Amino acid sequence: MRWLVTLLYIIAIIVFSVLAFNGGQTWNDRQEGIAFIVIVAFVSLVWGFTAVMAIGGGDMPVSISFLNSLSGFSTSCAGFMLVNKALVVSGAFVGCSGIILTIVMCKAMNRSISNVLIGGFGDGATKKGGAKKAKKAEGTVKEVTAEDVVDMMTSAKNIIIVPGYGMAVAKAQHAIADMTISLRARGINVRFAIHPVAGRLPGHMNVLLAEARVPYDIILGMEEINHDFPSTDVVLVIGANDTVNPAAQTDPDSPIAGMPVLEVWKAAQTIVMKRSLRVGYAGVDNPLFVNDNNSMFLGDAKKSVDKLVDLLRAIEPVKTTTRTDSDGTNDVEAPEEKAKPIVDEFIAQIPELQEKSFVKVGVATEVSVGEKRVSIVPSTVKKMLRHGMLVLVQSGAGDGGGFYDEEYESHGAKILPDAESVYSEADVIVKIKEPEDHPVTGMHEINMVPAGKTLISFVGPRTDSGKALMDRASDANINLLAVDAIPRISRAQSLDVLSSQAKIAGYRAVVEAAHVYQRFLNGEVTAAGKFDACTVLVVGAGVAGLAAIGAAANMGAIVRAFDTRLETMDQVESMGGSFLVLKFKDKDGGGDAAGYAKVMSEEFYAKEMEMFREQAKECQVIITTAAIPGRPAPKLIMKDAVDNMQAGSVIVDLAGATGGNCELTRPGETYVYNNKVTIIGTTDLISKMSWQASSMYSNNMSNLMELLCPKPTNKDDERKFSINMEDQVIRGMTVVKDGDITWPPPEDVTRTAAAPKKEAEFEDEGSPEGQPKEKKESVFSKRVWDLTTVGELCLIVFAAFFFGIVAAYAPITFISQLLYFILAGFLGYYLIWSVEPALFSPLMSTSNSLSGVVILGGMLMASLPRGSAANVLGCTAITVAAINVFGGFAVSYRMLLMFKKEEH
Repeated sequence: MRWLVTLLYIIAIIVFSVLAFNGGQTWNDRQEGIAFIVIVAFVSLVWGFTAVMAIGGGDMPVSISFLNSLSGFSTSCAGFMLVNKALVVSGAFVGCSGIILTIVMCKAMNRSISNVLIGGFGDGATKKGGAKKAKKAEGTVKEVTAEDVVDMMTSAKNIIIVPGYGMAVAKAQHAIADMTISLRARGINVRFAIHPVAGRLPGHMNVLLAEARVPYDIILGMEEINHDFPSTDVVLVIGANDTVNPAAQTDPDSPIAGMPVLEVWKAAQTIVMKRSLRVGYAGVDNPLFVNDNNSMFLGDAKKSVDKLVDLLRAIEPVKTTTRTDSDGTNDVEAPEEKAKPIVDEFIAQIPELQEKSFVKVGVATEVSVGEKRVSIVPSTVKKMLRHGMLVLVQSGAGDGGGFYDEEYESHGAKILPDAESVYSEADVIVKIKEPEDHPVTGMHEINMVPAGKTLISFVGPRTDSGKALMDRASDANINLLAVDAIPRISRAQSLDVLSSQAKIAGYRAVVEAAHVYQRFLNGEVTAAGKFDACTVLVVGAGVAGLAAIGAAANMGAIVRAFDTRLETMDQVESMGGSFLVLKFKDKDGGGDAAGYAKVMSEEFYAKEMEMFREQAKECQVIITTAAIPGRPAPKLIMKDAVDNMQAGSVIVDLAGATGGNCELTRPGETYVYNNKVTIIGTTDLISKMSWQASSMYSNNMSNLMELLCPKPTNKDDERKFSINMEDQVIRGMTVVKDGDITWPPPEDVTRTAAAPKKEAEFEDEGSPEGQPKEKKESVFSKRVWDLTTVGELCLIVFAAFFFGIVAAYAPITFISQLLYFILAGFLGYYLIWSVEPALFSPLMSTSNSLSGVVILGGMLMASLPRGSAANVLGCTAITVAAINVFGGFAVSYRMLLMFKKEEH
């Protein structure tokens, strides 16, 4: 309907405009023509009013930018009429800058530029056209307190804050600046991520943060910071909704599908601060709110942040900082506040919380040789105690990871002298390594667990040793939960210890390889010579493999990767690697129903060996991560491939614990083969990063205990520990329940992969594995519509027609003015595209002030006889335009003064 109404407006404007100059009137009698022009002005007024009134709050920035561009083009038209180059040039600059900003915002907001130009905002204005029905977000929202948020932030090393319009409404920017100072004083790396259209105008958030004196160099745009979210510990979202909605990427039916968003959900932990759980301007649910790694901290943004700042200051001394006044001066140093005594309210609450706890979780020292990790770290102890879970820790259990008894006690744990005390008093024992004979007690760790109690650890239920452990647990009449059997489903990602520990192994493998390689991984050209980049081959694109790919690529190496599962290609390429495609047909793919790699055919294996032999000639570092659950590691790098490697090369075999992927690997040992290739088969790479590994494992265990201790639906019921076999995740990892062996679980519990593709979906023999058929088209089969869009073709035809008319009928003065207009348009285009999105607000202010160049027209009118109507209108135009010019530049200057980089 809006399209039809807009079309009628355009037709009316064209008709009356033609009549204004072709109504039979003479140049000395223009009353009738002026009447038609007045009608055109009235129709335009109604069009502008109805178009703007239909705009929703989320579309206002686009409208403002577009209307600003119209003022520029009207200035250019006045310049053409008065033959004034200054008006033509400045109008073209303002008009083009406004149009470009409109296009930028349309892309960022997933709006159709054509709909914007005709006033078609709101529903149906998406790029794909037509309203869509988004999927409804399903899941449980996890709310947290201010104390929980502070715990998560102070335990993090990297924090990204994502402000939205809610921050502006609550005027929380100054409180956020104070919180940033407190966090950075603790050595935490804090940065800000800004969506291009966050707030009411582009750059709105940047201006507010600049006003609060947040250093400009820690405020990054979406394209600059999106790739950093996967390596971020905590993301704090303040008042943002649609700009962090994962449905834009995961739900093709969502109205915001395809909209560029900040990928905050990829971080280890997200915290969303909003007034409520209501939808944003797009009117769609946000699945982020129910993600397993997300917590909601509801309330007014300013009051909530103020509370966080107070809690942060209560646990740390305030450092001296230099703050700048709001007027832009930087000569006033904030007085140094005296260090406040460290008074943590939690410490006083510990006895009461311990008394009220409903379950006791035991943590004993890991007895495996060389193991330095601990299953639960102090920061998690504090969180668990607040939720009613008391942690009992054996004295010295965390020493290997740098977590000492004093820290455990200050976070609410009880320290017990030996393992026997922990095992006897705890309801649940949480371990890392598989249970084994205890070197002190002489008993097997499973037999140390009292009957009816629960043991959580790695078990390896698919292996013979794991089956023996299950038999022993069954005889001991205990519950045994295997953390390495957690189903690979999205709901269980926050519990997935295999992924968290494998990520560390992959990263550490690159560090070990770089240490042994003793050369640059990146290419270098120096005065001392040229050194080629190292070529790294990663075999296996699971979590460990992807971590290795990312680490090696970040260090500048050329990274190649291979996996039997072709579906991992996109993941490899996103991490900076190139995927090696084996030209072999396998209709069932390389993965099983649980998402793991499967045993391949002999023919496939032979082709694989041939490829590895050739790659070994070109690669200086090979990292192998291939594993098949319940089976020995497949032998992939054979002796002949190692012989092909260059002297000084390195092989890191992460599968050493199950025999190794390299034929020459010696599990648990590092040695130099044939004085040529160093083969690292050590099995303690994860333990070498014990602090990081323990922290990640501890977070997984905390999330698991939350699942095992669900909040009661009835307020009168008490929270308790229970093994709910109806829960898919718990059922999948429970291998022994009340003495009964429950492994393996039903197939529907572990199935995660899609069904194998049909034979028709694969190419003939010799095509890349799993690649769909591609129909080859002849060059002559392409038509004009295949080469360009209808809109582009119409634009070309219109431009040709316009320039033909100009060449045939326009006077030479008009042609020169037109050339100035075109050149100014190109200048505006390149200038605007070079501006950082953070500076769009000052840019809009500057371009708006430039439209005040109409003051030149006012000066010409003011030169007419004194007292005439034209003279009065000219003086009025000068006054109004001067306010616009000088006021606009003053505002722009003040905003630019706010953007200050941090002084080091």
